[in-house]
Amino acid sequence: MASASVKETKKHRSLGTWAKDTFNVLIPSRLTSFRKPSKGAVLGSSVRATSQQDLSRNLRTEPLRKHTASLPGLHDANQMGHGAIELAPPLPAKTPINEGDGRAEPGLHVPIVTSSGLKITVNFIGTLLKKLPDIVDGNPVKIAASLAKAIVEITEAVKGNMDAVDRRIASTCAQLEIVNKTLADPTTYDERNNIWLKEFKSTLDIEFTKLYQLRNGGLAVKIMNYEDEKSRIADIFERINDARIQFELGTAIAMYKLGSAIQNDLKSLLLDRLKASRRADHKYHLGPKDRERLGRAVCIPGTRVDILSGAVSWANDLSTESPSVYWLFGPAGSGKTTIAFTVARRFELTGDINDTIKLGGNFFCSRLFDETRTVTHIVPTIVYHLALRCPAFAETLRVSASFDVIDQDPATQLKELLVDPWCNSRPETDDGSSSAGRYLIVVDALDEIEGREGPEFLRALLDVIRENNLPGLKFFITSRSDPDLVARVEAFEQKKWCRLQDVEEEVVSADIAKYLQANFPHLKDTVEMARLLEFSGALFICAATLVRYLGVLSRHEQRQALASLFLESSNSQKTTLGATGLLDVLYNQILTEAFEGFDAAFRINRLRVLHTFLSTQERTSTTTVASLLFPKGPTDNKTPGFPPTTVELVDDVLSRLHAVLYTDENKLVLSYHKSFTDFIFDPDRSKEFCCSQAALHERLAEGCFRVMKLGLRFNIANIPTSFLLDRENTGLSEQVKCNITEDLAYSCRHWGFYLSAATQAKESESLVLMLSDFLELRVLFWIEAMNLLGCADLCDPTLRAIDIAAMYEQGDYTPLGRRCREAASFALYFSGSPTSSSTPHLYVSALATWHGRLVVSESWRKHFPKIPRMTTRSRLLTSTFLEINVGRVDVIAVSGSGRVIASTKHNSVHLWDAVKGVVRNVLKGHSSAVTSLAFSGDGKWIVSGSKDKTLRVWKVVEGVLFRVLKGHSGWVRSVAFSGDGSRVASGSVDMTVRVWDTLKGTETGVLKGHCGDITSVALTRDGARIASGSADKTVRVWDGRTGIAIHVLEGHSSLVTAVGFSWDGNWIASGSNDGRVRVWDASTWVERGALEVYSSWITSVALLPDGSSVIAGSTDGSVTLWDSTSSTALRVLPSREESNLESTAGESDSVLFVTFIDDGSRIISGSELNGTVRVMENVASRVSGAIMDWKTTLTSVAFSVDGTRIALGSIGEAVKVCDASSGSELGLLLGHTSRVTSLAFTGDGSRIATGSYDRTVRVWDVSTLNAVGVLTGHRARVMSVAFLGDGTRIASGSVDKTVRVWDALAGMVLSVLKGHKGCVTSVAFTEDGSRIVSGSLDMTVRVWDALGGMELRVVGHEYPVMSVAFSPDGTRIGSASYDTVRVWDASTGVVMGVLEGHSAWVTSIAFSGDGTRIVSGSHDKTVRVWDAGTGDLLQVMEGHNDRVAAVAFSGEGSRIVSGSDDETVRVWDLEPSYVNEIVAKPPKPDSRTGWIMSPSENNRLMFVPPSGNLPQSPCTLVISEKAPCSVVDLSSATLGTKWSHCYSPHS
Repeated sequence: MASASVKETKKHRSLGTWAKDTFNVLIPSRLTSFRKPSKGAVLGSSVRATSQQDLSRNLRTEPLRKHTASLPGLHDANQMGHGAIELAPPLPAKTPINEGDGRAEPGLHVPIVTSSGLKITVNFIGTLLKKLPDIVDGNPVKIAASLAKAIVEITEAVKGNMDAVDRRIASTCAQLEIVNKTLADPTTYDERNNIWLKEFKSTLDIEFTKLYQLRNGGLAVKIMNYEDEKSRIADIFERINDARIQFELGTAIAMYKLGSAIQNDLKSLLLDRLKASRRADHKYHLGPKDRERLGRAVCIPGTRVDILSGAVSWANDLSTESPSVYWLFGPAGSGKTTIAFTVARRFELTGDINDTIKLGGNFFCSRLFDETRTVTHIVPTIVYHLALRCPAFAETLRVSASFDVIDQDPATQLKELLVDPWCNSRPETDDGSSSAGRYLIVVDALDEIEGREGPEFLRALLDVIRENNLPGLKFFITSRSDPDLVARVEAFEQKKWCRLQDVEEEVVSADIAKYLQANFPHLKDTVEMARLLEFSGALFICAATLVRYLGVLSRHEQRQALASLFLESSNSQKTTLGATGLLDVLYNQILTEAFEGFDAAFRINRLRVLHTFLSTQERTSTTTVASLLFPKGPTDNKTPGFPPTTVELVDDVLSRLHAVLYTDENKLVLSYHKSFTDFIFDPDRSKEFCCSQAALHERLAEGCFRVMKLGLRFNIANIPTSFLLDRENTGLSEQVKCNITEDLAYSCRHWGFYLSAATQAKESESLVLMLSDFLELRVLFWIEAMNLLGCADLCDPTLRAIDIAAMYEQGDYTPLGRRCREAASFALYFSGSPTSSSTPHLYVSALATWHGRLVVSESWRKHFPKIPRMTTRSRLLTSTFLEINVGRVDVIAVSGSGRVIASTKHNSVHLWDAVKGVVRNVLKGHSSAVTSLAFSGDGKWIVSGSKDKTLRVWKVVEGVLFRVLKGHSGWVRSVAFSGDGSRVASGSVDMTVRVWDTLKGTETGVLKGHCGDITSVALTRDGARIASGSADKTVRVWDGRTGIAIHVLEGHSSLVTAVGFSWDGNWIASGSNDGRVRVWDASTWVERGALEVYSSWITSVALLPDGSSVIAGSTDGSVTLWDSTSSTALRVLPSREESNLESTAGESDSVLFVTFIDDGSRIISGSELNGTVRVMENVASRVSGAIMDWKTTLTSVAFSVDGTRIALGSIGEAVKVCDASSGSELGLLLGHTSRVTSLAFTGDGSRIATGSYDRTVRVWDVSTLNAVGVLTGHRARVMSVAFLGDGTRIASGSVDKTVRVWDALAGMVLSVLKGHKGCVTSVAFTEDGSRIVSGSLDMTVRVWDALGGMELRVVGHEYPVMSVAFSPDGTRIGSASYDTVRVWDASTGVVMGVLEGHSAWVTSIAFSGDGTRIVSGSHDKTVRVWDAGTGDLLQVMEGHNDRVAAVAFSGEGSRIVSGSDDETVRVWDLEPSYVNEIVAKPPKPDSRTGWIMSPSENNRLMFVPPSGNLPQSPCTLVISEKAPCSVVDLSSATLGTKWSHCYSPHS
């Protein structure tokens, strides 16, 4: 296929066909060839210099005919003279004029004299006409070039003999040459869509035809009509020039439109990516009502003159000493927003010509709208505004900005969206001068931002400005006088600020007077106005509230209200009124009028409404407030003025408080100003109207429980199927909106806060009963609703935040407290796993797989009888609530709450959300690998130590650097915080411990004494003591304040790797490479005990708060919990690899980090290679030792015929009988004195025969687990046994080379079959018991008459025979030897088939019950299923990690059991009910997601977490003692469209 450039060239040349065809008709005899188009120059100044100047050289300048807009570079070419025709002097007689073919035309330079006596030269125009045929080219736009070239030649020849017309023609051709060079590249235009080019071509067509017609006229005619001919030629070129001008103009307009479209596209792109707030812009048009609420208006002329003048002067100041930040602050109601609004308008809409700066961006915060009260909207909005005003910044932003940070903290947003793009867009030598562009950023009312995030934003901004040079940017910020913020700004080096409270009262009063007079012109110069001014004092908010309060009244009512207000004011002692005293009087007056006339009970209800408006955790509607406060809907009160419904009551309260409260566009209630909220919650100010928050919280908690009891239900969103993820359910959002009402959603989100904040909660019987009732079952429906609301991650902290202290009883949880803890753990288990992506799987998966230990969990399940059943068996059973994979790491740390995980990657630190599993921030700054991490106790700080010899302290929420601590002379190996975060300790390979002041960043002590690297450090919570571990094998304890060594703890025989204090500081734990953990009494220095971890190195240790238990992580990947008082292991939690039955042998993964959280109720561990952080339940249950008696290397397995039981023989002396569906142990058969080698069931499953190295065969009663017979007679180890189907006879093979047949009931030997020359490895009966087959190490298979003992047939292998079996009908024999299985005709001994595929010894084979299939197990670790008739391989089953020792079919042939040297028994389902979802996950080619799917439709059936260790299909059951293993039963589960049937409300 032709390239794009070739296609364009072809298109370009095809345009020339027009010119070629035209002139073929006009002058066919002259057109013999066409020149190829030449390359043209780019349109610009260089083209103008070479073409225009050269072609117009020595020509006289004529007056301009007209000026026309053109493409850049063609301004001069648009000039065309049209003065009187002037006669030119004759050329020298011998001056040749060259035509296109290079031949001279001597006859064309002769002067001609007209009849009027005027001398006329025909040199220029005549020659032009004569050369006309040679200007034709294959490209129509090249005609202009040919003309221009001809004109150059003619002009050079005639020089000064050209008149005005000649010069005009020459100028036109010069302009055409520029156009030609611009269009020479075919990719610069599109003929099909450029109508101007088409019209230009059409004009050239017409005018060149006319030009040729003139050329064909005779010379005499031309002389006779020269002036007319010349005029006609000039007109032709004039029309060509007009067409050229139109073409350029049209193209220029198109280019302008294209540029505008590109700019608009960029604008739309930035708006879409940045999600800027429109309402935060000072230009956003607000309706009258919103304008009043927001107070966005410019200062009344003549007010705030000095403040505005100072701000303008600061903004225009170009000096380098001018601060980059101007902070305007003052008390509530002092007019900050009006000033900021005026400044923004001044520099954007009404700027002065002398301004050196213009408005770059602005954000006006307000609680009125979601988008204006959320801190994450500030930076994206001002960045969007700045991009619209600064193209260079916009382009840099488009190319390199990270738009993914728009939902991250302000510090990250400032760095990624503003600082880096801005610095990259500025000139390298930028000093912030006006030539490079200077912009003002205005951010108003940061105190209106939700929570404490407004001041946090300003702190982040100041930090960014301090750490980065931002030339050309200035920031104008307003906020209230937050004390902490004032201190921060005072410490900022370059700032300018204005305290509105410092402005002279006379100035403020004068400004307020103008404001009041503008709103009450009828009161001007009256006594009332004077009193209003006196009452307002120096607070604009007081004046604004007065305007709202009085504005709805008539003039008569206004005077009455003012009289009452002034009376109240005069009654107050003026000397006792502070800055807000008069405002308090106004608020009291408003409240008095709103609540007067109501009886006490009604007044209390209405006050509760007001208090709730101001106390809710998020803005709420009147409907929600009514629902929370009043248990009944309609009321039937007869009291006059009492509304008939509670909603109307709430609306009425809102209406009466219109001066201080309002509703936004979403009908949510807000106060006009925060000063009113401050007033209500200050009992000294609001007195009788004050809110008792504790009592209100108790009432609101009860309201939330009541709303949830009425509203929550199972499947509240009517989800139709469990097969879909929530995001795949297109109608889900609408169902959520319809079924989870506003008041229910609010109650779900905030009941925990109100319950925790109610100080009398533990004494409130109603709250206790409500909580207890809630935890019975409704808590599950609450988690369901929270997941649908996108708040599932709040469930665990909500339940844990309940006043746990009130739930302790004599050092232990009360039953209610334990149930709360259980519900919290389950909520975390659900929200932290993929099950939360599909709400039905709260029940179908999370509840089905949850290992709850309390009665409450079982009571939950009773209501869901038709969810899947998962059984997990392990002596190490524990609940893993959460697993987060952070990738391969060197260091891991977890915050005290467990909500934030820190991991290292090279020189950076990644901070993860522990529930969502996403990176929150990446901390960059170290120049070498990060070696250690530690969080402060409150989780607000994290310190990192590095091989670059420095420590860095970071803010966790903002993700920004706070301090760099330098002093170590070697790389830092360990860091730790004191409990309050005020100090940091660090240990280094320089053999010193250093102590640092976190806030000041100064070194406060250097602790010396170790003679080896410091490997670990720890501080007590109060920082009074420091412990350090070292490569010198000692632990040293230091005074944290003086740095004096207190004691040296010795006992370890290798380097100490970890140290830790208990929370009370009374105990110290240390771990070492000697594989021991030691616990020391920190007061007596006596060692409590040494805890052995065998050959593993200890990597991390932690103590419970009271020091009673210690936990340690080790290099073998396990986590061990000890009772430190008795030095006994309470629990061993295996590594992820150990507990993973699918892992490869030899894999190991060091545990880098372990700790307790939540008062020790949970354990967190983090491992190195797979980077998995696990949150686990801490259950201090002792490990049972009884189960350890059974040795787990498998030698034999057997299914009972009915498929309900599996018997397992091992290298131990016991036989285990297990349930075939769950793997649970039914009992042990104890009696053999050596290894059990073989076993077999009777046909009815009632008895088992076993053979052993102890030379005996034993018969067992399965129901009683007792031996009912011991068969002795073999003189060596028994290697194989077989039961006849009816249970009457037993055959056994032995190392003594014989097969013995026994009477199973009498225990007598019936016959001894001799013939083998080696150990008999395997024996089997035909179903009718008439024959026995045996295999031997002598490489033979022998068939015997079972009754007579006669040898019937002998067949052979090339290698020892390991296993034999009869087909059910007795016609075929299967035998296994080395890597093949052979199938023989039992009657003739002919080989019917050889089954090849195994790569190592085949150890065991069996026929299916119908004889159609053969299963084989091998040392190659695989189990293979074959077609017994064709010999085709049907299936390869992989999963064992070591040799397969035994295989067997279940009676019905649908399952296979296999036993292996890897100490596991696996059951394989040939028709599995599920398959595992597999995804590519580097570095592994495939990885299980945890979802199990239906085999045919691929629907999601349920999710099983990795900790459940569900085998990979087709393996459905693993029986193992070394790892947890689960089995799933889907047989009774209702899934898919029937999933809602899993719930039974009355169970």
